[in-house]
Amino acid sequence: MKKAITLICLSAAVLTGCQNTANNGNSNNDTTAAAVTTTAEITTAAEDITTEALTTTTEAVTTAAETETAPAATHEANVSAGGRMDMYPAVYQGEIRRVFEQTVNEHDGAASVEYAFRDLDADGIPELILKYGSCEADFQIHIYRFDEECELKDLGIFGGGHTSFCYDENTGDFVILWGHMGAASISYYEWENGTIVSKDHYDFALDDQTKSYDTVLNEKGIKYIECVSAYRSGLDGEIKSWIYHSNGETEEKDGLYLDYMG
Repeated sequence: MKKAITLICLSAAVLTGCQNTANNGNSNNDTTAAAVTTTAEITTAAEDITTEALTTTTEAVTTAAETETAPAATHEANVSAGGRMDMYPAVYQGEIRRVFEQTVNEHDGAASVEYAFRDLDADGIPELILKYGSCEADFQIHIYRFDEECELKDLGIFGGGHTSFCYDENTGDFVILWGHMGAASISYYEWENGTIVSKDHYDFALDDQTKSYDTVLNEKGIKYIECVSAYRSGLDGEIKSWIYHSNGETEEKDGLYLDYMG
């Protein structure tokens, strides 16, 4: 920048000398006035160039500073709880349908599913408790969680045939009741490290004093969880669904009923 100004000033001096030579017939005042005018014009031009250069430099520095200090764009990895709340019903319905159709295909049209919902991890979104198979002999109970990334996570197998979904009204713990040919067991589960784990169990048998499972359940404070059961006997059979309410009432529905969300 200094070199540019020096060159401009040197040019001014040369031009002034040339004017004096070319106009040596004029008075000294005319020569001096022309020189002053020329010098002033060149100085103004130099100032304009300097101002423009400083402005350009300042803008460049400011832009660079803004580029360095601007925060990097962030990606929202997690979906808000509100978004998850809106999404989970359709995801669970899709999984129930998929499992039912897969069971139909694997067992010549015979399939059974039973599903219920319970918020096992207390995050405001219930887990899906799903039992499926072709008969009591091959039933499996899987529990699914809809995680923070809105992905379905299968927590594994937690039981099989001859079971009912329950909960302990004293602690809120999830309970599975198993009963077959007079023998029975109450299995207690609790949430731990992102899944549910077996906590305790109580075994009993029906006899003259204990004539029904419900007698023991009432004594232990165990309640049934409302659920939906759907069944198809074969390729030619119709699909029927039943909603089992906690008050003992039952509703029958045609087809694979998926609208119940607990």
